[in-house]
Amino acid sequence: MGGDCRIIGVAIKTIIFDWGWTLYDPQTKTFFPEALKVVQALAGKYKLAIVSLATKGQPQIQERNLIIQETGIGKYFKFILFAESNKGKLYEKTLQELGVSAEEAAIVDDRTIRGIRWGNQHGCMTIWLERGKFSNELPNEETGEPTHTIKNLDELLTIFS
Repeated sequence: MGGDCRIIGVAIKTIIFDWGWTLYDPQTKTFFPEALKVVQALAGKYKLAIVSLATKGQPQIQERNLIIQETGIGKYFKFILFAESNKGKLYEKTLQELGVSAEEAAIVDDRTIRGIRWGNQHGCMTIWLERGKFSNELPNEETGEPTHTIKNLDELLTIFS
Protein backbone atom coordinates (compact mmCIF):
# COMPACT_ATOMS: atom_id res chain seq x y z
CA MET A 1 0.00 0.00 0.00
CA GLY A 2 1.25 3.49 -0.70
CA GLY A 3 1.95 5.54 -3.75
CA ASP A 4 4.81 7.54 -5.19
CA CYS A 5 3.89 10.75 -3.39
CA ARG A 6 6.54 11.74 -0.86
CA ILE A 7 7.06 14.55 1.58
CA ILE A 8 10.54 14.89 3.06
CA GLY A 9 11.46 11.42 1.77
CA VAL A 10 8.55 9.60 3.44
CA ALA A 11 5.97 7.87 1.25
CA ILE A 12 2.37 8.89 1.85
CA LYS A 13 0.29 5.84 2.79
CA THR A 14 -2.93 7.43 4.03
CA ILE A 15 -5.16 10.26 2.83
CA ILE A 16 -7.57 11.67 5.40
CA PHE A 17 -10.53 13.62 4.04
CA ASP A 18 -12.80 16.06 5.80
CA TRP A 19 -16.52 15.48 5.10
CA GLY A 20 -18.57 18.67 4.77
CA TRP A 21 -17.51 21.07 2.02
CA THR A 22 -14.67 18.71 1.06
CA LEU A 23 -16.36 15.50 -0.15
CA TYR A 24 -19.98 16.39 0.54
CA ASP A 25 -21.97 19.57 -0.13
CA PRO A 26 -24.28 20.11 2.85
CA GLN A 27 -26.33 22.71 0.96
CA THR A 28 -27.31 20.43 -1.92
CA LYS A 29 -27.03 17.26 0.20
CA THR A 30 -24.95 15.58 -2.51
CA PHE A 31 -21.35 14.62 -3.01
CA PHE A 32 -19.33 17.06 -5.05
CA PRO A 33 -19.41 15.85 -8.69
CA GLU A 34 -15.78 14.69 -8.79
CA ALA A 35 -15.69 13.16 -5.28
CA LEU A 36 -16.57 9.56 -6.13
CA LYS A 37 -14.19 9.40 -9.10
CA VAL A 38 -11.30 10.77 -7.04
CA VAL A 39 -11.99 8.48 -4.07
CA GLN A 40 -12.22 5.43 -6.34
CA ALA A 41 -8.93 6.28 -8.03
CA LEU A 42 -7.03 6.91 -4.79
CA ALA A 43 -8.44 3.91 -2.88
CA GLY A 44 -6.37 1.53 -5.00
CA LYS A 45 -3.08 3.09 -3.86
CA TYR A 46 -3.74 4.60 -0.43
CA LYS A 47 -5.59 3.90 2.80
CA LEU A 48 -8.41 6.44 2.81
CA ALA A 49 -10.17 7.83 5.87
CA ILE A 50 -12.80 10.41 6.73
CA VAL A 51 -12.35 12.51 9.86
CA SER A 52 -14.92 15.19 10.54
CA LEU A 53 -16.70 17.11 13.23
CA ALA A 54 -20.47 16.75 13.54
CA THR A 55 -21.29 19.87 15.49
CA LYS A 56 -25.00 19.03 15.72
CA GLY A 57 -24.25 15.83 17.59
CA GLN A 58 -25.48 12.27 17.30
CA PRO A 59 -28.35 12.90 14.82
CA GLN A 60 -25.87 14.48 12.39
CA ILE A 61 -23.44 11.57 12.87
CA GLN A 62 -26.23 9.06 12.17
CA GLU A 63 -27.30 11.00 9.07
CA ARG A 64 -23.75 11.01 7.69
CA ASN A 65 -23.28 7.30 8.37
CA LEU A 66 -26.57 6.58 6.60
CA ILE A 67 -25.48 8.61 3.55
CA ILE A 68 -22.19 6.71 3.43
CA GLN A 69 -23.97 3.37 3.71
CA GLU A 70 -26.69 4.15 1.17
CA THR A 71 -24.35 5.57 -1.47
CA GLY A 72 -21.76 2.80 -1.12
CA ILE A 73 -18.88 5.28 -0.91
CA GLY A 74 -17.90 3.80 2.45
CA LYS A 75 -16.30 0.75 0.79
CA TYR A 76 -13.42 2.95 -0.35
CA PHE A 77 -12.51 4.06 3.17
CA LYS A 78 -10.53 2.04 5.72
CA PHE A 79 -11.71 4.20 8.61
CA ILE A 80 -14.48 6.77 9.12
CA LEU A 81 -14.75 8.85 12.26
CA PHE A 82 -17.27 11.57 13.12
CA ALA A 83 -17.47 13.23 16.52
CA GLU A 84 -18.82 16.38 18.12
CA SER A 85 -15.51 17.89 19.18
CA ASN A 86 -11.71 17.73 19.26
CA LYS A 87 -10.74 17.03 15.68
CA GLY A 88 -7.10 16.68 16.76
CA LYS A 89 -7.96 13.61 18.85
CA LEU A 90 -9.87 12.20 15.88
CA TYR A 91 -6.77 12.51 13.69
CA GLU A 92 -4.64 10.82 16.36
CA LYS A 93 -7.11 7.94 16.67
CA THR A 94 -7.27 7.55 12.89
CA LEU A 95 -3.49 7.39 12.49
CA GLN A 96 -3.29 4.84 15.29
CA GLU A 97 -6.13 2.75 13.84
CA LEU A 98 -4.50 2.71 10.39
CA GLY A 99 -1.01 2.08 11.77
CA VAL A 100 0.66 5.03 10.10
CA SER A 101 2.71 7.96 11.33
CA ALA A 102 1.69 11.56 10.76
CA GLU A 103 4.51 11.88 8.21
CA GLU A 104 2.88 9.08 6.18
CA ALA A 105 -0.48 10.89 6.05
CA ALA A 106 -1.99 13.61 3.91
CA ILE A 107 -4.93 15.67 5.16
CA VAL A 108 -7.41 17.13 2.67
CA ASP A 109 -9.58 19.82 4.27
CA ASP A 110 -11.45 22.97 3.34
CA ARG A 111 -10.68 24.58 6.72
CA THR A 112 -7.24 25.96 7.36
CA ILE A 113 -7.95 26.42 11.08
CA ARG A 114 -8.68 22.74 11.63
CA GLY A 115 -7.22 20.14 9.30
CA ILE A 116 -4.47 22.21 7.75
CA ARG A 117 -3.27 23.60 11.08
CA TRP A 118 -3.28 20.19 12.79
CA GLY A 119 -1.54 18.52 9.87
CA ASN A 120 1.15 21.18 9.65
CA GLN A 121 1.78 21.00 13.40
CA HIS A 122 2.18 17.21 13.27
CA GLY A 123 4.22 16.76 10.08
CA CYS A 124 1.49 15.64 7.66
CA MET A 125 1.24 16.63 4.05
CA THR A 126 -1.62 19.16 3.97
CA ILE A 127 -3.90 19.93 1.07
CA TRP A 128 -6.23 22.88 1.37
CA LEU A 129 -9.34 22.67 -0.80
CA GLU A 130 -9.87 26.39 -1.36
CA ARG A 131 -13.49 26.56 -2.39
CA GLY A 132 -16.92 27.07 -0.98
CA LYS A 133 -18.02 28.30 2.41
CA PHE A 134 -14.55 28.61 3.97
CA SER A 135 -12.49 29.70 0.95
CA ASN A 136 -11.90 33.07 2.61
CA GLU A 137 -10.31 31.37 5.65
CA LEU A 138 -6.76 31.97 4.48
CA PRO A 139 -3.64 30.33 5.89
CA ASN A 140 -1.84 32.43 8.48
CA GLU A 141 1.00 32.15 10.99
CA GLU A 142 -1.09 29.97 13.27
CA THR A 143 -2.21 27.50 10.59
CA GLY A 144 0.92 27.51 8.47
CA GLU A 145 0.91 27.23 4.71
CA PRO A 146 -0.57 24.04 3.25
CA THR A 147 1.73 21.75 1.30
CA HIS A 148 -0.68 22.11 -1.64
CA THR A 149 -3.65 24.35 -2.40
CA ILE A 150 -6.30 23.03 -4.79
CA LYS A 151 -9.59 24.38 -6.10
CA ASN A 152 -11.11 21.02 -7.08
CA LEU A 153 -10.70 17.45 -5.79
CA ASP A 154 -9.66 16.33 -9.29
CA GLU A 155 -6.32 18.03 -8.63
CA LEU A 156 -5.55 15.30 -6.06
CA LEU A 157 -5.10 12.87 -8.95
CA THR A 158 -2.15 14.96 -10.15
CA ILE A 159 -0.64 15.30 -6.67
CA PHE A 160 -0.97 11.56 -6.02
CA SER A 161 -0.17 10.30 -9.55
